[in-house]
Amino acid sequence: MLPRIHASYPLALMVRPFLKKHPLLLPVAFLVLLILLPYWKLATMQGFVITDDIFTSDIMNEGFPYRHYISEALKKGELPTWLPYIYGGIPLLARAEAGVCYPFNLLLFGLLPPYVALNLVILLTLITAALGMYFYARELDVGMSGALVAALSFAYSGFMVSHIKHLSMVGTVCWFPFGLLVIERAFRRRAPSQLLWLGCVFGLQHLSGHTQTAYYSGLVYVCYVGFRLLSFKEKAGHAQRKVKSTTRPDPATLQWKPYALWFILAMMFGVGLSAVQLLPTYELVGLTQRAGGVTFDYAASYAYDPANFKTFFYPLANGDISNATYTGDSIFWEDYGYVGLLTFLLALVAVVRSWNQWHVRFFAFTAVVAYVFVLGPNTPVYEAAFYAVPGMKFFRFPTRFLFVVDAALCVLAALGATGLLAGRRAPERSKLLISPLGVAVVTIVIADLLFFQLRQNPIVDAHRWREEPKTVQRLKQDTSLFRIFSPGASEVHKAAFASARGWSGDLQPYIDQREYLQPSSNVLYGLSSADGYAQLTPNYVVDIWGDQNRGGLILQTASLAEGRLVPQASFRKIMNLFNVKYVISPWEIAAHDWELLERKPRLFIYRNPDVLPRAYFVERPRVAATPEIAKQILLSEDFDPTREVILHENVTPGLSTTGGGSATVEQYRTNRVEISATTTSGGILVLSDTFYPGWNAYIDGVRTNIYRANYCQRAVVVPAGSHTVEFRFESPTILWGFVISCGTWLGGAGLAAMKRRHST
Repeated sequence: MLPRIHASYPLALMVRPFLKKHPLLLPVAFLVLLILLPYWKLATMQGFVITDDIFTSDIMNEGFPYRHYISEALKKGELPTWLPYIYGGIPLLARAEAGVCYPFNLLLFGLLPPYVALNLVILLTLITAALGMYFYARELDVGMSGALVAALSFAYSGFMVSHIKHLSMVGTVCWFPFGLLVIERAFRRRAPSQLLWLGCVFGLQHLSGHTQTAYYSGLVYVCYVGFRLLSFKEKAGHAQRKVKSTTRPDPATLQWKPYALWFILAMMFGVGLSAVQLLPTYELVGLTQRAGGVTFDYAASYAYDPANFKTFFYPLANGDISNATYTGDSIFWEDYGYVGLLTFLLALVAVVRSWNQWHVRFFAFTAVVAYVFVLGPNTPVYEAAFYAVPGMKFFRFPTRFLFVVDAALCVLAALGATGLLAGRRAPERSKLLISPLGVAVVTIVIADLLFFQLRQNPIVDAHRWREEPKTVQRLKQDTSLFRIFSPGASEVHKAAFASARGWSGDLQPYIDQREYLQPSSNVLYGLSSADGYAQLTPNYVVDIWGDQNRGGLILQTASLAEGRLVPQASFRKIMNLFNVKYVISPWEIAAHDWELLERKPRLFIYRNPDVLPRAYFVERPRVAATPEIAKQILLSEDFDPTREVILHENVTPGLSTTGGGSATVEQYRTNRVEISATTTSGGILVLSDTFYPGWNAYIDGVRTNIYRANYCQRAVVVPAGSHTVEFRFESPTILWGFVISCGTWLGGAGLAAMKRRHST
């Protein structure tokens, strides 16, 4: 049946034949344009999103650097499983938020320039969210106007726009409506095997890289199918009671068990597809502060401010983060769930007018329960679930349940709009109705959302942003292997945020602050940093360098006094030990033997003349029985890193380690380091890269043991003579994950083929 177009529209006669021939093209094209036009600077590559988090930028200091390196590695023909540019190297594939195996990332960053790929990924994410919600709403027999309201409200929801800077998060959430769509179609078409497609959606959500929102999506899928099965079973029982005892019940009415079985298979299929991502991530988590889960206090930190409930009606009720006027007690973008005032009111209309509809009851219940979880420690519910529900204790920020609240409100709004616009018309005609009132509703929703939501993400001029910082140009003149360190990185971000008045003023302060090369923006320029900005990092690395949650040992080795950074001897020793040749600081550093290369207002660049090379020999080990002893040795005055190394276990018995030697790095690649080493009487070769499972060492092709050295580095014992030493990242966890993912894919394809053959 065709959409009915009111005769008052002059274009009606032209639109109706077009809709008859292309029933999907017009709404799909409309939604795509409603994403591309407001973000025309991204679509035309004239600007980039640089949203700031006040102390850093999650998109430009984390999400994009990861993907930038994926692009570099793929174009060099290397697997982007390791990132050598931050923290002495980190496992990139294990870092779920990098989304290494996510199809959008692999295809776009593998084929296109990184900045072009970045913009396309953002746009495709929003388009996916809009189309998924539109098709799901239409599957519920919602009218075109209501479906457009739901689609636009979800794509431009507070959760989506405020988390664009969290690329993996929105990449996961954008597929959520498609998950609901697959489930709904399977039940409506009485085809339980179609639930296998849910496994593809769930796998994509995990591969996008935000395990938390993928897990929350899974919880909703379980509830959705569970309630559907209960409703299905109830109807089946009712039908069975109505038939005569001598009559066999309708099998189609009673077959609810296959749905449960196919759903379980689909969820397992999704997990199996993403094993290549999940297994390495699980291995990494076991080395971090989240191993075994986190404490409730940590999980509930930065709790939702109940006063922000007002922002569902007026998004700036507690101020606006974009112009630095936000006064809430929590993080603005974690609490922001605005879907449009009219959208919210239409959702209420659905609850009042259509409560008897199954989907209205389900999504009203879901919205309330999800919001209670969003409230976190403000109610006892989240704490009870934290301890009772498996998996919940691995995540913080229960505010991420807001995407469920927003999605539920959007679906309810679609149902409410359809009921309101239908009036007394027959349901089979009203579900496809296009009317002047429907057009007005969609127009109001669009105007409302664009007015408030576009301000949440500043877009900087592409040409100005892509100009290489002068600091980078200067450092690139040095072609040796070295690392940089940028103390005061968060202070510089805070200053930029204040100068730009959030991001409502001139964005030049954000352009200027790039000169400090805060971690991990250095990745964008091919420079290595001793520290980094990464959500999951092994504890033994964070113990030295710190992360966004806690400070490291390095903070104990320097202090600020009268506007100057005063380093202790241990600070300089750590710089030497970790191959830090250049220090970029907003403060003058009281180190008279360091060469001052650049002095500008609040910008100082120093060269460390005593830096140790990336790989070097030492004569003797000092064994530390515990990490605390290792720290004490590292900070002690008598520790000489040029002659000795701290090991966490005794070296292989029988090998001489009394001599020094020379080492030259011949190749330094993503997953492989090759070193020419010469030692007269044997020695310990130290590589100031991160110690991590999966790295193997070979001396002249023969595998040898890697020791954890200097708390978080690598070392091998090299016998006398000239040798080639290779370090290769050959993680068995990655291999097993790849095998499981491929096996799952082949198994699913085979199962689908068998099902199709059986049906024909």
